[in-house]
Amino acid sequence: MQKIQLLFLLMAAFVAKADCQKVPTMYPGAVPLTAEDENRNRTREGYATFSYLTRDNYSNVRSYYVNENAEPRYEQDEGDGSKSAFFSYLRRMPEDVGVTVSKRQGRSRVPSRIFSKLEGLVFHGIITKDRLSELERKYSYLEGFYFVNKKDESGKVMSVDEAIYNKYEKKIASGGSEDIDQEAMMEKAAQLINSGRIQEGAELMKRAVNQQLVGAELALSPEVVDIWIECLDEIASNAYTILIHIQL
Repeated sequence: MQKIQLLFLLMAAFVAKADCQKVPTMYPGAVPLTAEDENRNRTREGYATFSYLTRDNYSNVRSYYVNENAEPRYEQDEGDGSKSAFFSYLRRMPEDVGVTVSKRQGRSRVPSRIFSKLEGLVFHGIITKDRLSELERKYSYLEGFYFVNKKDESGKVMSVDEAIYNKYEKKIASGGSEDIDQEAMMEKAAQLINSGRIQEGAELMKRAVNQQLVGAELALSPEVVDIWIECLDEIASNAYTILIHIQL
């Protein structure tokens, strides 16, 4: 976090010195969209865009940049709760130095995936269509929210909502346990068999298969509804309302 802030301040100071103009500042309390250096995106012309998230409301963020600079150069209100505004600090080709503030224009696909899972449970008579509709009304707003990007164990950058979904999907597949990694068990079993430890490998593979059967049973049980609701609640606790792009 401190490294990103230092990089941002250095870029802002460079732009201000070069153009003798006031430059945008980071909104107080905002967090980087992506950790470490990945938060900075360079355009072809060498300019840099820094992206941040906040749970503060749109009017507060808007007022902050109005007070710092001026009214937005343009603003859009989609009428469905999503809004955006662009504050131009310096006219420049091909892109101005400025700030774009967006509310509820995220593109999370995770809630719809969970709803699809629950729709399958409606087909099997596990929950009612009315219960599914209730959950959709309660959680569908998450599709327009924003999430921090972080690296997973393999080093791949992934949004937090995707990581949470994957965690719960693995939990269900393993029969409700977060401590069991079926893929790791199967891989280990194959290694044991290939190294000549056939009996150990076969026993471990049998355990993995049995765990898959438990997971398949859980996936079509009433308990899995509560697990997916828990997943949605965890996603909601990690959601951000506002995305801020600062172009320097």
